[in-house]
Amino acid sequence: MLNQFDSPESPSDAWALLSPQLSPQRRARMERVAHMRTDYVRLALQDVHDPHNIGACLRSAEAFGIQNVDLINAYQKFAKASSVGRGARYWLDIHKFTSIDIYCHELKKRGYRLAAAYPGDGQIPLNAIPVDQPLALVFGNEHAGLDGGWLPHIDYRFSIPMYGMVESFNISVSVALSLFDLQQRCRAAVPAGRFLLPTGDQQKLLNRWACQQSHDAARELARLRAAPGKT
Repeated sequence: MLNQFDSPESPSDAWALLSPQLSPQRRARMERVAHMRTDYVRLALQDVHDPHNIGACLRSAEAFGIQNVDLINAYQKFAKASSVGRGARYWLDIHKFTSIDIYCHELKKRGYRLAAAYPGDGQIPLNAIPVDQPLALVFGNEHAGLDGGWLPHIDYRFSIPMYGMVESFNISVSVALSLFDLQQRCRAAVPAGRFLLPTGDQQKLLNRWACQQSHDAARELARLRAAPGKT
């Protein structure tokens, strides 16, 4: 049985058999993107209500090379991402949880620290969050913010410095700014062997992405395995 943090695996030969059907440019881009993926930083969204906001957050995560996005819905049903994030969702691992405590407990067991976004004074600025350990970046509901159940688990309370009259950014803007800052600093400060996905996990991604490119991956794989010269 899969743990909620795990993702389903595709056949180990999927990339080798299916990727030759793609254009050389498409294959090269998929390999390049997989090579730059990270699970050192992951994004967590709690009870985000607007599908457009969810979609925009997923798009930012994908654009910055973040592979894992966790949706924690303690009080509402899981909403579908809008068309803004459909293309991004295709390339991400999205994990769903309904308990803040269980999620945080499991995340800490995996060596992550939690950095939660809180507007206003009294928090550390975004660019002061330490990047010496894996991080989960946590954002709350558009109106109510983060549930109080997060407080015992949060390692860093941060805010994004602002110099205008408005008091906060839209959640999707906050996510984009935060992920940009953290992944830039991590890529500069954290050794690639710690920050990037291990080679084996990159290959699993490519296997899964190759299957997603096919209308009927199982049938196509069976045909290719049975082709002359295959064993």
